[in-house]
Amino acid sequence: MNFRQISDQFNDSSLGTDAFKALHRSAIDLMKADAENASLYFVVGTAARAFVMRYEDQGLSPEFIDEAKATMRRMNEKILSALACEPAGRLRLLSEVAMDYEWNVTAF
Repeated sequence: MNFRQISDQFNDSSLGTDAFKALHRSAIDLMKADAENASLYFVVGTAARAFVMRYEDQGLSPEFIDEAKATMRRMNEKILSALACEPAGRLRLLSEVAMDYEWNVTAF
């Protein structure tokens, strides 16, 4: 499975933490299969895991989950763009995702 398929699967999944669990698991598995881009998958997998760790046993509103999924979709789209770039562009986009996650994503 490639990252496009993983991202599409996440986008098409139902609401709840299971979608984030699957994204985490798939991203970490993809690190093994595509070691050259492991850092891209690691950032996404770590963000997805953080969501699961924080909210797995809580009742969440559909609006909150929609917003969290939209945030993750934006991250995934940047990673997909990075995969199509040369190494310098890849690193720049990865840095954008990491900095956005650290300083702008407050939900997870």
